[in-house]
This record gives sequence, structure tokens and C-alpha cells, in this order.
Amino acid sequence: MAKSSAAATYEQSGVSFDRKETFLGALLSWVKRTERFPAAGQRPLIPNGYYASVLDVGLPIGIALTTDGVGSKILVAEAAGDFSGLGIDLIAMNVNDLLCVGALPTALVDYIAMEAPPASVGAALGKSLFEGAKQAGISIPGGELAQLPDMIRGHNAGQGFDLAAAAIGTVAREHVSNGQGIQPGDVLIGIESNGVHSNGFTLVREICFKRRKLKVDRIVPEFGRTLGAELLLPTTIYVPQFRALAAAGLRPRAAMHITGGGYLNLLRAATPDISFVIDTPPAITPVFTFLQQQGGVTDEEMHRVFNLGIGMVLVVEAAKVDATLATLKKRSWKKASAIGRVEAGGGKGGRGKCVRFPGRGLIGRGITFTRE
Repeated sequence: MAKSSAAATYEQSGVSFDRKETFLGALLSWVKRTERFPAAGQRPLIPNGYYASVLDVGLPIGIALTTDGVGSKILVAEAAGDFSGLGIDLIAMNVNDLLCVGALPTALVDYIAMEAPPASVGAALGKSLFEGAKQAGISIPGGELAQLPDMIRGHNAGQGFDLAAAAIGTVAREHVSNGQGIQPGDVLIGIESNGVHSNGFTLVREICFKRRKLKVDRIVPEFGRTLGAELLLPTTIYVPQFRALAAAGLRPRAAMHITGGGYLNLLRAATPDISFVIDTPPAITPVFTFLQQQGGVTDEEMHRVFNLGIGMVLVVEAAKVDATLATLKKRSWKKASAIGRVEAGGGKGGRGKCVRFPGRGLIGRGITFTRE
């Protein structure tokens, strides 16, 4: 991958990992204190800060909860006049996080804050939510719509909106996971993404529309479609794959949804002092090569912002790899392959968890990738 002295970065485009962590720390210093309030017998089964929360309600199953939104991908959809994938994005961003704690999703409620978009936008969003719910096998029993013209601004004057949701699922207590069972020798299986998904769009928009002045209707030969159509491909919903694995008794030791932060999401796992060694990654998807070349983005930045072609990583014990891959191949239209392994120790030059790409000379710790 190429580099440039004028490299575009997430920080320069307006998103700061450091600022986010500082803000989050201040917020959580109070939010975590609420864990003392639940009714008798109720407590979180996973510490705050993982992909989703799981609540002990005194039953053999835990209740999994999460919330997320689509983000500034909405601005690209507004520019293109194409809202057909946003509901799928919303559902995917939530249900995929539930999968990471061992849960299967059951329902979602949406929240739309808006200026005054036309009814046709509402119809398109509704149809997309229906399609996403169908793929995930969940219901949408309710939601909320708020008109906030003084707060919301979109690409098209007066028609902006924001899209968020909260989802719920269930998980047997013995299957609750935050990566605590990962062991050296486990294998990493990657399931391919559907392009950019719903993260990193502040940097995407900086590169494509602010720096390069590209149009959403520009045909890009590498994609075989318009730029807008490529960027708006909906986020993959991985629920069918996980249902198939559960039915076959092949639950992974851990699962990591590769979202904002890229492969650094692997570091959320609770197991200390291990290295995630990704030594056979698939070829980087053309859309990411295009974005890097157009923005002169460094390899380090690409790996900490984007999924680069893998949307979900499973940590599987070695004895179950073949069966897991066979089940995924049979039940999924998305490719899956072994991309690496888990090693003991924190890799070269440090302790604690790390993510290593030996073939690319990169190591990730905390919120950054650096050269090994």
C-alpha cells in the first residue's frame, strides 16, 4: 500500500480516537456506578465496554443488550438519493454486536431524529428495515421518531436525519463470552465483509468528496458500479452463519465484529497477554485500495480505521476449524477462511494483547498500529 506526505487521516477529517477515549472515560466514570442499582439478583455478566452487555435476570439465560447507529454513511445516501441499504446497516451494526457476546438477537427498536425529509424517504427506510429484520430473523416491535430541526442537519437542506437503534437478544449463561476462553493455538477465521460497511465514513467522505471532489454517480472501473453504489453496499448481517454454527454445536470461543477501529477490535477480548497473529489475510478489497490511493492513507491508518475485507473474526479451537469452515461454506454466501492464530505473550516489544500482521510489518496495541 502506498504512502503520501499529504496522507488523509481520521484525526484530520474530524474523528479523534484519543478524544473519544477521554470523553468515554469521563462518561463511564458515572455510568458504571449504576450497576449497583438493578433489582435484587440482577447484575451484568460482562463488564461494561464489550460489544454488548448481558444482564443476569435470574434465569438460565441472560438478556443481551446493545445500541448503535449508522453514522455519517447517511450523508452519502442523501447525496446519492439511495436509502435502500440504511435499515440493513442499522440492524447489522446492532445484531452483529450481540453475536459477539454469544447471543442470538430477537428484537430491535429504532430511533430516528430528523429535520423534515419527505415520506418517500420514510418508505425507503421502512422497506430497508424490513429487509434487515428478515435477514436477521428479528422483529421491530416499536421505535421513536423525533423532529429536531434545530439540531439535525443533512446533505440536502431541510431533509437530514439520524438513524440509531437498540437491540436485544438471549444467551445461555454458559455461552456468555467476552473472549475469556481464548487460548494459544486457537485459529482465527475471518468472514468477508460487504465493503466499507458502516464505519470510517468521515474519512471516506474527506477523501472522496472533500479532497478529490468526486461525485457519487461517478463510474469506478475497479468496482463496476458508481462510487455511491459501492460505498452504500449494506453491512453484512452475520446472524444466519451464527445460527448455523450454534445448531451444529460449533460455537466459537469468541467473535469480534470488525467495525470502527478495524482489527484493533480483537483487543477487546478479555484474555490477557496474547497475540492475534494474522499471517494469511485475504486480499484487500478493491474499495479500500481505491480509498488509500485517493487519500494517500498510510497502512497503519487503513488498518486501524477500516475492515479491509473482513467483517467478522471467529476464534475457534483448532480441532473445530474444518467443521466450522464447512458449516460456514454450506450456509453462507460470504467467504470464510482461516486468517491466523492466537499465540501466547504480547508479541515483540511489549506485554499485554496485540494484533500482528507479520507479512505487512504491522503491530497493533491500544488504539494504534505501528511498524514492527
